[in-house]
Amino acid sequence: MNYTFKKQDWNGTPIYTIISDQKLLENFGSWGWTPNKIQDIIEGVQLSKTKSYGKEYNWSSEDLELYANKRGVLIIDMVMQRAGQKDPSKSTLQVSHEDFIKFLKKFKIFVENN
Repeated sequence: MNYTFKKQDWNGTPIYTIISDQKLLENFGSWGWTPNKIQDIIEGVQLSKTKSYGKEYNWSSEDLELYANKRGVLIIDMVMQRAGQKDPSKSTLQVSHEDFIKFLKKFKIFVENN
């Protein structure tokens, strides 16, 4: 996964944007991110490494839904699904725990520094 982070100002509110070769990751961009919120997701994903299907870690926003269990991390683009996209290969992204945690840790550092 390739990605870069940017911060924009919207009338005094920081908006964190993500530019990525995985378009679905761009939906993580939003206002309201804090290092603590990102750390909560990191910890949930780390704990999910031994959880079975049905017991997985779940996190969601208006645009994304995330499930993590011992098989990895599945991210669902809720915007595409609401728009009628029925093909899961176009509206989901499956990544390893390690890759997703690496992404979140870099995002957390970016938010902390900006």
